[in-house]
Amino acid sequence: MTGKKKIAILGLGLEGRWLFNYLRRDKNSALAVLDQKFGKNYLKNLGRFDVIYRSPGVPYNLPQIQKVKRKMSSLTKLFFERAKGKVVGITGSVGKTTTATLLHRILKAAGKDVRLAGNIGKNPLALLPKLSGKSVTIFELSSFQLQDLDRSPGLAVVLDVYEEHLDKHKTLGEYLRAKENIARFQKRSDFIIYAGQNRRSKKIASRSPGKKIAVFASDCEKYETLLPGRANLRNIAAAAAAAELLGVKSGVIKKVIRTFRGIEHRLEYVRAVGGIKFYNDSKATNVGSAVAGLDAFKENKIVLAGGHSKNLSFRPYAKRLVKPDVSWVVLFGKARREITRELRRAKSTRFSSVSSLDQAVREARRRAKKGEIIILSPAAASFDAFKNYDERGEYFKKLVRRFK
Repeated sequence: MTGKKKIAILGLGLEGRWLFNYLRRDKNSALAVLDQKFGKNYLKNLGRFDVIYRSPGVPYNLPQIQKVKRKMSSLTKLFFERAKGKVVGITGSVGKTTTATLLHRILKAAGKDVRLAGNIGKNPLALLPKLSGKSVTIFELSSFQLQDLDRSPGLAVVLDVYEEHLDKHKTLGEYLRAKENIARFQKRSDFIIYAGQNRRSKKIASRSPGKKIAVFASDCEKYETLLPGRANLRNIAAAAAAAELLGVKSGVIKKVIRTFRGIEHRLEYVRAVGGIKFYNDSKATNVGSAVAGLDAFKENKIVLAGGHSKNLSFRPYAKRLVKPDVSWVVLFGKARREITRELRRAKSTRFSSVSSLDQAVREARRRAKKGEIIILSPAAASFDAFKNYDERGEYFKKLVRRFK
């Protein structure tokens, strides 16, 4: 291995595996994969490597990483360095996948050479050989992917930003600073689209020297849509604004929006039983997205809330849950104790607490009246009982489909 560049991949999750498969083709490199599964001292002696690729699951602010941060890189950095064509970066605390998927469908309908990648679960590195100067890559970016990024996409989209991921980020300030990297390195000729009513989104956009475009739910008055809620209207407005900047005609944009049914686990209609409609919003893993989900429906609702706490304050959610349109709240999972405290502080008595999602669904069905909706709106992660929010959402749908 003498003379070879020594490369380390930190974390053997999904991105780590993508990196390994891509980097191992380079015969002039010696690859090492470091993961806590292989031993608790996996971060020892990082200085011996020439380049270190950090996966999003490995916290950027660990002391061992900060000592060698000049050598740090990531899959996202590597893609930005090597990608041809235009890159549209999309971030926010909620709505990234919906907006990215809608924009992808609009550009595809317009005949563009368009690809979808990033946090949505598509491997960006696998796209590199397929990209040309005419290609457009829509890249969904989390705070963990943005945290050590030193360049910004030419077209950036910042959706609603709420308090999020405080189980991984030390402070809200750190989380917001990570998000700002989508804007910070833009050029004056670049564009950034942002949720105009969200002060945090506006502040992130202000970091860009490029042209700033605010979007609002009211911008969607000219579109017909199947998606419920003002938050979805803001997502649609952002996708439409991006499509216009990329040269798509309004007729194509309107046609795709009119037929777009949204994404699984995001205000997803499951079925109706005995005049009661069930909705799956398992992706509402933070308070802001959960509140937006409840606001999407005018009907009286029974809310299923809880899961794995991410050190977020549930006080704003409790304030929403005591409004008259919420007839009952069923709490489940580890976070139920924290939400219970906030509901009691808000003087609520319209709630019950159970240990599992199974029990929560049965309790909600027992209490629901004809004309009401039952919505899974956790405001928390799923890791106390499920692998991810997808698995939780699928399990919820399975439980609902058992009702006769």
